Amino acid sequence: MLRYWLFLLAAILSEIAGTTSLKAFDDIHSGRAGAVATSIFIALSYYLLSKAVVRIPLGIAYACWEGVGLALVAVTSYILFNEPMPPIKLAGIVCIISGLLWLHQVMRHSDD
Repeated sequence: MLRYWLFLLAAILSEIAGTTSLKAFDDIHSGRAGAVATSIFIALSYYLLSKAVVRIPLGIAYACWEGVGLALVAVTSYILFNEPMPPIKLAGIVCIISGLLWLHQVMRHSDD
C-alpha cells in the first residue's frame, strides 16, 4: 500500500512543479518554456495519479492530490515569488489540511 501513497506523493510533487513552472518561466521566455514544462509535469502528475488510484480510493486520492497541491503551491509561491500570505490565505490552507486529515480518519475507520 505504501507504494501507491508514494505514487500519490510523486503526483503531487509533479503537479506543484508544473504549476510553478508557469510562473517561473513566464518572465524569462514569454511563457513558452513554462508551457512546455507545465505540460510535461502535469501529464506526469496525471499518470502517477492513475497509478495511485489502483489501491487508494479515487475520492481520497484526488482530494489529497488537489488539496496538498494547492496548499504547497501557495507556500511555494510565497517563498519563491514573494506572493502575499495574508492570514485569510493561511486560514484557508489550514482548512484544507484539516479536511484532508478528516478524510484520512474516515478512510482509516472504513477499513476496520
